[in-house]
Amino acid sequence: MKTKKSQIVLAAKELFQTKGYFQVSVQDIIDKSSVSKGTFYNYFTSKEELAIAIFKQEHAILFQRLEQIMANQSQTKKDNFIDVLKMMIYFNKNNGEVLDVTISNGVGDKEFNEYLRGIRYKGIEFLKQMLVDVYGKRVKKYEADITWMLCGMLIIAVLTMAHKNMDESFIDRILLYIMRRMDVLVEDIVQTEDLMMTKEDIEAIISDSNLVRNKRLALVREAVEALADKIDELDILDQDKWQYKESLKALLIEVNTQETPRHFIVQGTLLYLKQNALPEIQSEIVELEGNINRLL
Repeated sequence: MKTKKSQIVLAAKELFQTKGYFQVSVQDIIDKSSVSKGTFYNYFTSKEELAIAIFKQEHAILFQRLEQIMANQSQTKKDNFIDVLKMMIYFNKNNGEVLDVTISNGVGDKEFNEYLRGIRYKGIEFLKQMLVDVYGKRVKKYEADITWMLCGMLIIAVLTMAHKNMDESFIDRILLYIMRRMDVLVEDIVQTEDLMMTKEDIEAIISDSNLVRNKRLALVREAVEALADKIDELDILDQDKWQYKESLKALLIEVNTQETPRHFIVQGTLLYLKQNALPEIQSEIVELEGNINRLL
C-alpha cells in the first residue's frame, strides 16, 4: 500500500519527466497524487525540496541497478560495462532538469553539497572499478586518467542528447564509438606509461566528508580481492573455494551497500573466515579484518 509521501514522489517524478520540471506546479503534483495541500506541505516545504528528495532516491536506485549489471555473469564484462554506461546516459537524459534544479538549489546547502560530492566520488570509483574489471589490473596505475577521459566523452554524449531527440540506436552507436576509443586509449596509455593524474589529484578535485570512508572502503575491496586471488591458488575442493568466496561476497555487499553496516553480520562472517582459514591465507584474513575494523 502506497503511503501519502510515496504517492507525492511518484506523481512528481511522472510529471517532471512528461511535462518538465519548470512546467509543473505544486498544485499539479497535489492533483496528480490525490492528496490535500496540507498533506503535501507536511512532507515537503517546496517543489525544490521535493526535487532534492527525488534526486537522492533516484541516485540510490541507480547505484543498485549498476551493481546488478556489474554482477551479471551471463555476458562479458565489456558488455556489462556498455550497459552501465548506457544506464548512466539515460539517467542523466531522463532526469536532466531535476538534476540541474537540485544542484543549483543546493549550492548554499552544506549538507547537500557534501552529499553531491559523495555521489560524484562514488560514481568515479564505480567507473574506475569497471575499467579494471574490463581491461585488467594493468590499468590500475592509470585508472584516474582513463576515468576522467571517459567522463569527458560521457558528458559530451549527454549534452548532445539534450539538444537532439536521439533514439536508442543512436545511443548504441555513441557507446560503441566510446568503447572503440577506450580500447585504443587504454593500450596507448599502458604502452607509453603516460601518467597525468594521481590519486592525490582526484582527492583534491573531489574532497568531501565521505572521502575517508571511501578510501577505507577501497582498501577493504583490495583486501577482499587479494584474499580471493589467494583462495584460487589453494589446493582444496572447488566447493570449499566457493564457500570462502560466497562469504567474501556477502561481507563486501554488507559494507558496500549499507551506510551503517550491521556489525553482527560483518563480525560473524569474519569469525567464520578465521575459524575455517588454512594457514596459507591467515595473513590475508588478518589484513582484511584490520581494514574492516578501520572502516567501521
